[in-house]
Amino acid sequence: MKKSIAALLFCGVLVLGSGCGAQTVPQTSAQDSAGPVLETTAVDNEEYYLLTAEEDLQTIGKQYPLSGNYILGNDITLSDEWTPIGSPDEPFTGIFDGNGYIIYNLTATKKTGHMGFFGAAEGAVIRNVIVKDANLMSFFPVVNYAKDTEITGCSINAESGPPVYSFDDEEEMIGRLISADYQNMSLSDFRALALDVFSDTDTLDAVLSDLDDYFDEGSAEAWIIAYSLPAACSELLSDDHSGTFTDHVEKERTAGRVILDTVEFGCDMEYMLSYTVSDDSLTVSQRDRVLEKIHDQMQEYVDHADEVLLASAEAGNVIEEQLRSIIDENSVEGMSISGTLTRVSVLDDSGEYRTVFPG
Repeated sequence: MKKSIAALLFCGVLVLGSGCGAQTVPQTSAQDSAGPVLETTAVDNEEYYLLTAEEDLQTIGKQYPLSGNYILGNDITLSDEWTPIGSPDEPFTGIFDGNGYIIYNLTATKKTGHMGFFGAAEGAVIRNVIVKDANLMSFFPVVNYAKDTEITGCSINAESGPPVYSFDDEEEMIGRLISADYQNMSLSDFRALALDVFSDTDTLDAVLSDLDDYFDEGSAEAWIIAYSLPAACSELLSDDHSGTFTDHVEKERTAGRVILDTVEFGCDMEYMLSYTVSDDSLTVSQRDRVLEKIHDQMQEYVDHADEVLLASAEAGNVIEEQLRSIIDENSVEGMSISGTLTRVSVLDDSGEYRTVFPG
C-alpha cells in the first residue's frame, strides 16, 4: 500500500514540572561507554531517563531499553535523518513524555516499513510529543504502528486538532463504513454515519489526508477515500444540502523507451465542482457516480486533447467549456451541479510545471 503525507493532530498538552515532584540524579547504572550517559529524574515516584539532546534520543533501543521511561528536559533540534524508535519486531513498550517541550526539524525522507517518530509501540504510553518544522516525504505519524498504546497530547506541524490515530485505527474506521453498505444509504444517513465513526469533521478531514493514495487503486477503500468521504465532509461543513468537490486529471507523454522513459509532455489540470442536492433521498452511490463519470470523461478529454492547445493561453476557456458540457451530460434529477476550472499547468523545457491558466 502507498502512504501519503498528511498533517497530524493535537489533543492538549500536560506539562510536567516541579509540581510533579521531579528530582534529577546522575544515572549510575552501567551503559555503553561509547554513547551519552543519561541522568534520571523522579516523576510521581517513578524513575525516568532525562533526554536533553539529539544524542540522548538516539540511545533509546540501543544503549537504553525500549521498555524504559523517558522524559524531555528541554527543546531538542534534530540534525540528521531520523531513525524511528522501535519496530514491529522490537516495539517501544515504555513511557515517553514530551513534557511540553518541542522536537524541531524531524527529517524523514527515506521510506521504510515502520516510519514514524516511533516506528512501533506496544503496551506503551506516549504523551505530549510535539514536533515542529518537520520535513516528511510521506505521511509520518507520531507512532506508525501502535498496539494497546495510549497516545495523548501529540502533534506534528500543528497546534490543534483531534487525536492522532494509527493506520490500523483509520483502516478500521473505513471498514465500518464499507461494512454498513454505505453506498446504498441516503446522503443524510451517510452523513450521520460518518459523524458517528469520525466524531467530527476535523477528524474526518485528517483521516482523508492520511489515507490519500494509501489504498490499492480500484479497491472499495480507495473509492470511499476518493469520492464518498470528501463529498460528505464538504456537505457536513455546509448546510447538508450542498457541497464542493475538487478533482484533477493529468496527462504525460513519454519518449516511449523501454527503460528510463523521458517525459516529453505533461499537463495537470484541477477543477472544482459545486452542487446542491434537492432530493436528500439520493443515494451515496448515485452522487458518487456523477463525480466519477465527470472525472473519467475529463481524463479522456485531456488524454486526447491537442498538446499545443493545452499549453496555450486559450486552454482555460476551451477546457472550461468542455467541463460544462461534461457536467450537463451527467446531470441527474435531484442534484444540480456546476464546475469551474481552477488551474492548468504544463511541463516546460526546464522540466518544471508552469501555470498557463489562470494566466
